[in-house]
Amino acid sequence: MKRFLLILSALCIATFAFAQTSREEIDKNPHLAVSTHSVYAGPIYAEPIAKAPKGYEPFYISHYGRHGSRYEASGKYSAELVKAFDFAEKNGLLTTKGKEAKGIIDNIHATQEGHFGELTLVGAEQHKAVARRMYNRFKPIFKRGSIINSRSSTYSRCILSMAAFNESLKECKPLVETRLYASESDQSMIRPLGPDTNPYHHNIRRDNPHVWDSIIEKWIAKQDLSHVTNLLFTDIEPICAHIGSSKIEFISSIYKRLAFMQNLGWHDHSFIDSIFTAEERHAIYKYENYRLFCIYAGTSLPDSNKYFATMNLMVDDIIKYADLAIEGKNSASADLRFGHDYYLLGLLAVANFNEIRMDCDYSDVDKLAELWRSHQFITMASNMQFVFYRSKKSSDILVRILHNENDMTLPIESATAPFYKWEDVKKYLNDRVASFRK
Repeated sequence: MKRFLLILSALCIATFAFAQTSREEIDKNPHLAVSTHSVYAGPIYAEPIAKAPKGYEPFYISHYGRHGSRYEASGKYSAELVKAFDFAEKNGLLTTKGKEAKGIIDNIHATQEGHFGELTLVGAEQHKAVARRMYNRFKPIFKRGSIINSRSSTYSRCILSMAAFNESLKECKPLVETRLYASESDQSMIRPLGPDTNPYHHNIRRDNPHVWDSIIEKWIAKQDLSHVTNLLFTDIEPICAHIGSSKIEFISSIYKRLAFMQNLGWHDHSFIDSIFTAEERHAIYKYENYRLFCIYAGTSLPDSNKYFATMNLMVDDIIKYADLAIEGKNSASADLRFGHDYYLLGLLAVANFNEIRMDCDYSDVDKLAELWRSHQFITMASNMQFVFYRSKKSSDILVRILHNENDMTLPIESATAPFYKWEDVKKYLNDRVASFRK
């Protein structure tokens, strides 16, 4: 009964948080329509965090953060669009608006040439801001002489995110000692699947693609994108055939390439809004949201255990250094990790935060967009913070977990939620990982 009440409470909190529909949220903040490719959304959903129980003070923090805003990871996406628009132009398939779009697409590709995958100035500022808020919230952790231990994925965007974060901490407290590492020896806990950071490329989510592919295909058949296709092209079919893409993939790619420029500081949506209606924008969001959930986030899909079982390496690392800090054997008062979106989603899945507020039903694309909203989970610079507290009057170590700097509620009994006994959280995390490994 107690567990039921805890879950019910979490669902009630989620219902309040989702007072707006996903359509209303996207209409209010159109840049969030590209979710994982959007600038950091933490400030949009910022709420005051709970005060610590009387007598408790923070003494250690463990963190995993996604790199900040970057140039597109690869040039192949914008190059494919350039190819498509070149073909359309040569074959007289572009409208006047289509020709205008071609000029912008060409500019987008040329602007990023030589920089694909690199951190942008926008991304660096995101991490500096997160660091400043972390310092101001948990000042006792960052005392004079405190050691901040940071480890990063070997991708440059993660290394530079780590550097920006630590630079900001030093600005806040010049006399803390920051130690930065980007070693191959640390990669198993930063990106557990190895050099290729994308779980999708490991065939983990391709074992039974028909399970969710058939659902999304039926949904796609009902979508009407004729407004945008007629606005840009006289005939879209030859173009899709030329590049080997479905209509929705092609149109979605156009939207994503245009909207992605927010990560370079191009925040003007006037051209995008002149092409896409609000309905089309939301349809593209739901399409991408569904795919993101099914490939990287949903623990209820077939074979999902193969992906989430690998998270034991990251969870073990978090537990190991937290226990050492509690025992006074960890020289660092903060262990910071800088990696990628797939693994942050994996960590959220282990915590069961991905699906605590939903019924795990992925059979309805529209319903899923209301229950699991990717723009709230995994924009650029998204992060999790495990903050540990102790009291001179109690032997219990408490921990709170922040997702994008807001308190998380877990399905764990606690008289002080969102503060939980560390021993309970540790057992819960280990049990969750073990359930995926069976």
